[in-house]
Amino acid sequence: MKKETLDLLLGLGVLVLGIGLLLFTFTQAFALAMNPGPWFESQLPSAITERPPTASFSWSLNGYDLSVTDLSMEGSAPITSWEWQWGDGTSSNGRNPPVHTYASDGQRTVILTVRDADGREARSGAAFFVSATSSDGGLSQADPGSIELNIDFSNIVLPIAIAILTFTLYLVMAVAGGMITKAGWNLLKPRPETIKVRLKPKHLTQAMEEDAAHVAAPLPASPIPPPPPPPT
Repeated sequence: MKKETLDLLLGLGVLVLGIGLLLFTFTQAFALAMNPGPWFESQLPSAITERPPTASFSWSLNGYDLSVTDLSMEGSAPITSWEWQWGDGTSSNGRNPPVHTYASDGQRTVILTVRDADGREARSGAAFFVSATSSDGGLSQADPGSIELNIDFSNIVLPIAIAILTFTLYLVMAVAGGMITKAGWNLLKPRPETIKVRLKPKHLTQAMEEDAAHVAAPLPASPIPPPPPPPT
């Protein structure tokens, strides 16, 4: 096989490799830029992505009768249990228990505790005064003690480092793809023709002797003009 054919095949192979690398890099980078949420979430440790539930309920007091409606929201796992403490020494289970009736007047505090399938829990409460003429209602307030705050800076630095490393990898792949594509094109692009002139030694010697004789030849002498005639 001729050298020109080998160079052509090699150039085509290198060019296809470079273009393929560029297309793969840009496709992956574009997909990541359009939808980074799932990718970054997959890089985060479970301590950050797992969220506890949020406890909340509405309540309505009419005399000694209290009605509650659960408004809790699940976190990363569904809620599996609801525990109601009525503030008079009794409790109930279930998402929306029946109307609770108090036996006497007094200040009462209702606490709702919810737990999810992962064992995480949250609490919310509401305080009110019970009497025969009570008529009140509202929304519960979250228990500050049930809010989990556990920040691990190593878990925050890790996804940032992964993002920087991924960006650098895409950049290096793009540069490498461009260089490979350029190398393939250089192998394929036409080269200028080289004109070879072969001189025989005797012709070269003859030409040099003629040039030397032309340089060494003396210049012809200029004629001397005759003197002018004497005045008459």
